[in-house]
Amino acid sequence: MKDMLKIVRIIEKTIFIILIFFLAATLLISVIDFGLYFFRLIFQSPMSNWYEPEFLMPLFSSFLVVLIGVELLETIKAYFKDDSIHVEIIILVAIIALARKIIILDYTEASTGKLLGIAAITLALGGAYFLIKKAGITIRLKKNDKDNQQSTGD
Repeated sequence: MKDMLKIVRIIEKTIFIILIFFLAATLLISVIDFGLYFFRLIFQSPMSNWYEPEFLMPLFSSFLVVLIGVELLETIKAYFKDDSIHVEIIILVAIIALARKIIILDYTEASTGKLLGIAAITLALGGAYFLIKKAGITIRLKKNDKDNQQSTGD
């Protein structure tokens, strides 16, 4: 049984290495694409358009997608290094993704239910992040050989 668990751990580590490689490659391509998009917008648009929401929204959206990717890479690195999932990082990724959704949302077309749902998710994520930071602890979901447990550390 121990040999089987060793094999599973080796396969799991290999998968995480492959994921880190592909995510890093995707991030590199995304950053280059964002840079080209940014400079194309700046040099091809009149200065008077730089403050228009139609000009800024795609730029912010692209930036936040790259930021989400960086945070996901950080999550995978933390899991690979500590063999645990850092809940704080996961909540930050969710907050950034939600911020991106809020920024690109067309409020004229959004239903009341959708807006209330986004507000509820915003409050829940903000509250969870506040409580984790206020408590001064880092919550890690540690992977055990027997089962998954939630443990707290500093």
